[in-house]
This record gives sequence, C-alpha cells and structure tokens, in this order.
Amino acid sequence: MDRETLLASCGPEGNARAFADMAIELKHDGVPVLAATAYDRAFGLDPTDKEINLARNRLLESLAVREHGLLFRHVPGGSFLMGSNDGDADERPVHPVELSGFWISDAPLSWAAYCRLMGWQQPPKACPVEPATRRESEESRRQMFMLHQANKIRLQYCEDRTMRARDWHAHDPEQIWTSSDGTNPRTARELFGPVDRDEDSRPWAYSEKPMVAVSWQEVDELCRRISCERVTYRLPTEAEWEKAARGGLIGAAYPWGIGHPEATFCDFNRFDQFSIQPSRRFSPNGYGLHAMSGGICEWVSDWYDSRFYLTSPRRNPKGPTSGDERILRGGSWADCASAVTVSFRASRKACHWRDGEWGHHMAPNIGFRLCRVSNEI
Repeated sequence: MDRETLLASCGPEGNARAFADMAIELKHDGVPVLAATAYDRAFGLDPTDKEINLARNRLLESLAVREHGLLFRHVPGGSFLMGSNDGDADERPVHPVELSGFWISDAPLSWAAYCRLMGWQQPPKACPVEPATRRESEESRRQMFMLHQANKIRLQYCEDRTMRARDWHAHDPEQIWTSSDGTNPRTARELFGPVDRDEDSRPWAYSEKPMVAVSWQEVDELCRRISCERVTYRLPTEAEWEKAARGGLIGAAYPWGIGHPEATFCDFNRFDQFSIQPSRRFSPNGYGLHAMSGGICEWVSDWYDSRFYLTSPRRNPKGPTSGDERILRGGSWADCASAVTVSFRASRKACHWRDGEWGHHMAPNIGFRLCRVSNEI
C-alpha cells in the first residue's frame, strides 16, 4: 500500500489490520504524522479493536502540543466522508474530502484564556489597557460601550461555578455601587442577592467555561497576534472542524458515535436553564477533543453557502471566496438534538466591537476553538 492510497482511502471498506501494519512501519521509519493517518484509518474501519485503539491513542498523545497555555490535539491528515444524507439539505451530498494534518485546541477557549492571550485585564474587567488619550476619544468611548455590552453577557455565562444567569449586575463580584452622593457602598450580593453557584465558597473564575458573544473578527485578531513564522493559528475550516468532530469514526452522527444525545454526552436542550456547563465535563471524542457537540456553537473560517458541497474541492476546501455570513458548527446548550450532530450547519453575521455596532454574534451560545498549523512541515 502506497502513501497516495492511504491518504485517499475513506469510507467503510478496507482492512483495518493492513492499515495498522502500515502504521507500525511508518512509525518505525520515523514518520509519526503519517503513521497517525494509517492508525486513524485502521480505527475508523474497526473502532472495537483494542490493540489498534491503544496504539493509536498513544501515538496521538505523543503528537499533542502545549502552547500559549493551551492543549492542541493532533488530527491526522487523510480523507473522510463529509456531510450527511439524513440531515438538512445543506448537509448534502456526502462527499470525500482530503485534509492535511493539523492541531486543534482540545476545548473551546475560555474568557480568561482569551484575555490572557490578548494581553487584556483579566475577567471580570476584561478590556484592553488603552492609552489615556484614546480612552477619552468619542470613537473609543463608543467602542468600549460595545465591548461592555458583550462583557455583560459573559459575566452571566462564563463564570466557572455559576449555575444560572441572572441580571448581569449580580454577576460582577468586584463592582461596588454607591448612592448618588458617593456614600453607602454596596456589593452586588448585597444589592441583587446571591448568584446560584455550585460551590459558592470558591473564588470567582473564568477558565473552565467557553467564552461567548465573540465574533469571528475578534478571533482573527487574536490569531494574528499569537501567530509567528513557525506556527499559524486560525479558525478551523468547516471541513477541518467536521473531521475533528467525528474523532475518526466513519458515518457516525455524533462525536461519540451513533447513540442519540443524552445529558451525559453533551450540553444541549437546556434553553430553560440559562447556563453553560464546563467543556471538559464531557468525555473527549476519539481525538481527545471535548464538547465538539453542544456547549457553544463554534465559528469556523468559511463563508456560508448552502450549495457549496455540490462543487467543493476534494483537497483542503476553504469554502466560498465571499459571502454574508460565516459558518457556525456544533450546536449549543440552547439547541435541540438535531443541531448537535457533526454535520449540522448554521451561520450568522458578526462584527468587531471596535466597529461600535451591535453584532448578531452577541449571544450567550457562540464561541470558538483554535486551529494550529505548523509552518515547518
């Protein structure tokens, strides 16, 4: 079996043991990334084989990367079947896609991680340190007003121990309110009552739940800030996201397989709960990725086109060259079961808070995870 056959192979037909033997040879020859592709194909053909599963997991674990305080899991290159014939019309047709290998963060980024990487003040303040002259300009005041509106949403939904969102004032533990004459200082708890937290004695923190109300433009700004000659960080393409979500399984509707969603599998169907659960509370899929379904809808880099699958390139598709809305994947805590499949597609417009406008992304169920691509391979 040659390399071209390995990279082009997809679908349920094939010999799992032959691909596993190829993986052993490739690993012995010092090509671990290509060996991961072979093990991934073997796993897809027979996910019940314990020997293949263990060897694959060990290799993928060795390829994981920790950078910028984030854990990036390796998604092997190769082909997979994208889309679904059982979902909405824009999920059709099922078509083979060949991708280069990449890394993706094991969970959506938290509010605290975003602020740290941007060099901002940490939540709940969560804003850039602007020069005094800029803070006083009319443009800056308008921009900071919009950032403050997004932060109001994050205060309610991004705190690690919060069980239910309330009026945003109640969620700002550092704010002190006073009477109009500056007297009678009161805390949020005193004025608005306690927030329902599962461990009220723990300090308020923002590192376990995903950041929300974030636009793809803000993510792009972050990626340009932390990328370098050696590594590029960006949003995953739609194809990369779906391959990562599938975890190496072939034809399964969910990251865990074919079983219908349950509360123990993912964070979904809780619109009346007004809360997000920590991403790593849910078991990872076959690539070690948490919360690929439910939790928050995740931005990908592609523009949305309901008919793009009819003409999509086979190798490393990047979506249409232009459009009105960017794609969201994965469904969220507020969505029903049909929206948390690995193939479901949604889209929305967005804008940067520096535009000084209210964007359609300003919602408590829209976030992101980062894709990492090595420029040295």
